[in-house]
Amino acid sequence: MWEGTTMRRLIHSAVVAACVGSSVSVAGAQADAPPPMRLPVQPQWEDERPATGITAGLVVVPIAQRPAGEPFAGDRVSPTSGPKLPPSVGVPAAVPPPSATSEPLGSPVVPSLPPAGEPLPRPSAFANANRPPISTTPAHRPEMPPAPRTDKDTLSNAPPPPPAEGAGENSPAKTPSSAAVKLAFPPLPTAAAAEASLPTIPTTEAAHEVLPNVLTAEPLRESMPAGAGMAPPEAGFAAPVHLGEVLCDPVRRLFPQQGPARLRGWINSGGVYNSSVPDSKFNGPYAIVDRSAEPMLNQLYVILDRPLPTSGRFGAGFRVDTLFGSDFYLGQSRGFEVDRDFGLRWNGQYYGLAIPQAYGEFGDDVISLKLGRFYTTVGYEMLPSVGNFFYSRAYSFQFGQPITHWGGLLTTQLTRHWNVHVGLVNGWDTLVGRANNINFLGGLKYQATDWWWTSFALVSGQEQNNVANLPNIPGTDGNRTRYSFLFGLLPGGACGKWEYVFHHYYGFQENGTPQGNFARWYGIDQYLYYRVSQSLRAGLRFEWFRDEDGSRVGLNRPANPNKPPLPGNFFSLTTGVNYTPTANFMVRPEIRWDFTTDSVRPAFHDGQKNYQLLLGGDMIWQF
Repeated sequence: MWEGTTMRRLIHSAVVAACVGSSVSVAGAQADAPPPMRLPVQPQWEDERPATGITAGLVVVPIAQRPAGEPFAGDRVSPTSGPKLPPSVGVPAAVPPPSATSEPLGSPVVPSLPPAGEPLPRPSAFANANRPPISTTPAHRPEMPPAPRTDKDTLSNAPPPPPAEGAGENSPAKTPSSAAVKLAFPPLPTAAAAEASLPTIPTTEAAHEVLPNVLTAEPLRESMPAGAGMAPPEAGFAAPVHLGEVLCDPVRRLFPQQGPARLRGWINSGGVYNSSVPDSKFNGPYAIVDRSAEPMLNQLYVILDRPLPTSGRFGAGFRVDTLFGSDFYLGQSRGFEVDRDFGLRWNGQYYGLAIPQAYGEFGDDVISLKLGRFYTTVGYEMLPSVGNFFYSRAYSFQFGQPITHWGGLLTTQLTRHWNVHVGLVNGWDTLVGRANNINFLGGLKYQATDWWWTSFALVSGQEQNNVANLPNIPGTDGNRTRYSFLFGLLPGGACGKWEYVFHHYYGFQENGTPQGNFARWYGIDQYLYYRVSQSLRAGLRFEWFRDEDGSRVGLNRPANPNKPPLPGNFFSLTTGVNYTPTANFMVRPEIRWDFTTDSVRPAFHDGQKNYQLLLGGDMIWQF
């Protein structure tokens, strides 16, 4: 019995020793091994099927039971058939681009399943971040509403693509018990729809045809029919963009504008009231809009022309402008409307006839040559009334620049942004004068975008040195130079609400003073325009003109007593509106305040005041 007892004790001790040794070795191995990875707890399914657990040490991982073929709701993959590649850890699964065989992003996403028997892939942290919450209640989970479509969400107005094959009413994506999640994305257009929705970029020929004057402001050329989205032919090299009134609401011409020649024009009439009531009825040293309390027919203007072709073909054209009215005075040239010493020929003092332009033109819409008489490219304001916002004119236009030239002018459109012109002319407003010398005329303009532009123009050469007939100046010739620098800003484009124009100019005449020095004149003009509505625009102009030696201000009609020398600083502030009830008719009321400083004698009210207030306005009817 002892032996049996002893044997049982030995066997028990051996078993105990073996168990203790095994526990110690297992514990040591577990101490050296990394901690076990905890698998994420998967959510239960909508039908609340019971979950089973597998015990491994102290870690329990519940695994949801799902029927064969039912997708897992957490995966976001393409619904196309084929093996599924598990996403990389920390990197979201890529969404395949739309193609003929793949479904657009706007359709329900039905994730695929791994092959039977393979474990579920480990979800990505990024995929979980934006995943919509999954309901754990037995009730049916509501679908997410589709995201609203806006213009920014799609490139075209094409209808959304049809659902992919297999995504019908009875598909798992549509079944309430399905675990698929519908994610709403804006549909991507097809290649054809996207291409059709993009704006058409014109070719080089088309670009020149569509934008000859709006973006480049070619000098004095109209190469498109009226109403085709361009500046009118009266736009000079500076091309005042306030002509957007015609750009945005084209004029309806009385005569057909197609054919071998075109006929058009306008009638401009108005008047001003001078609060000083001068005895002579002259509004100070003005050369245009100069009569007070007297209705005036300013311009009966007629244009006959044949424009150059616009499709890149070489051709020939011509233009003749005829002006009758009180504004004829600044449209005259020596040796044509007046003699060499400005003596009148066929015109009277207040009304007359001038032909400010008469030229032939050769070339195409990229390069052209103009021969004859044409408007200058120096300055901002111009003689045609439709080319200005205000009824009255700035001092820089009336006294500081030429109006027309006789000669030749070569114009080229170097690029879409650069316009350049060079020419040789016979001085300022001269066909045959006392001094007949070749002058250089040139300029360039840069149109950066449709919201700002800048230009520079210059005329220089030998000219008569004493056009103001100042005393004690010998009658010799000298170099006369004048330049203009312009900068235009249109925050909203040609048809936007705001427009700002800055104009700086400088001129001098050799031997223009009694001391034989340079006679100088210079200044700054600033313009601000605001479009109140399609038919109403408001404007403001502030100008400073300095005539250092009194050689420019006061070159006006013979009967005007306000004559040079009137040296000093001349300022004016003008405000007004342009009201266009129809594209062919415009009303331009304005208020203008003039004053001078540092003058030898008063310049206004027939030499009695240094200031004056003008109330005026005019009407323009284009035909």
